[in-house]
Amino acid sequence: MTIKFIGKAKITKQGQVTLPFEAREELKLDLNSDVYWYLVDDHLVVVKDLVSVDDLINKISKQKKSNKK
Repeated sequence: MTIKFIGKAKITKQGQVTLPFEAREELKLDLNSDVYWYLVDDHLVVVKDLVSVDDLINKISKQKKSNKK
């Protein structure tokens, strides 16, 4: 798993966020795609496929270990 900055977005008055074009393109998301939101400590994580909390923790843990090398 690779961590990559993909863009930024502003929250509207209605609480809506637009996914940056780069994120939609990279993840192959179209207009009917669903995304899933997780709160990990003080980080908001958005994924295109629903995963269990345990799987998400494992992926994040593996990434942290590989970044320390």
